[in-house]
Amino acid sequence: MVNPVNYTEKVPISHHLRELRDRFVIVAIVVAVFFGLSFYFIDFLIFWLQRPLPKKFLELTFITPTEPFFTHMKVALMASIFISMPVILYHVWGFISPGLKVKEKKITALFVTFGTLFFLFGGVFCYYLVLPLGLKFLLVYGSQWWKMQVTIGFYFSFVVKLMLAFGFAFQTPLLMVLLTKVGAINTVKMRLYRKWAFLGMFGLAAVLTPPDIITQVLLALPLYGLY
Repeated sequence: MVNPVNYTEKVPISHHLRELRDRFVIVAIVVAVFFGLSFYFIDFLIFWLQRPLPKKFLELTFITPTEPFFTHMKVALMASIFISMPVILYHVWGFISPGLKVKEKKITALFVTFGTLFFLFGGVFCYYLVLPLGLKFLLVYGSQWWKMQVTIGFYFSFVVKLMLAFGFAFQTPLLMVLLTKVGAINTVKMRLYRKWAFLGMFGLAAVLTPPDIITQVLLALPLYGLY
């Protein structure tokens, strides 16, 4: 049971650390439970994650004896983080919200709800639009000159990390709301720095996505729209 710290009174830093520890333990347990479930349904997850591949590249390979096992572990872990996002957001907001005013605490449910929706929307956007277009461009382009053999370790790490990146990147609206609530920014500043934000979104997209212009544009434009 997590006991939120009352920020209206002065409390030792140890109280904050204890609350943070308790929330981290709860999140870790939830992730562990969903990890077990994800590993149990790993065949379905693997089949589902392979669907964006062009048909001619569906036969994936592995080059080390341990690669299949650790690939399954990695996919299950990433899936458990994805599924656990509502709980993660709830405890992140639960740790921050006591420092806000009473009126601001009432948006906890909205924060968790919209945070989850934006995270899922980012992952779905990546899966159904970015991955098919990006993979087709990258794999078909290179196969004009060389024979491409995609390993399971590389492919599933690439797909899951990209989906998570889109999910976290689509949290931008919530970050803007949070920064506005604490007084770090306001709508006037956001309008004033809109051009710089546009460049910043492309910079963020370049860091989060593979080094090809298609996936960068497909991430940067929605981010700017959300901004």
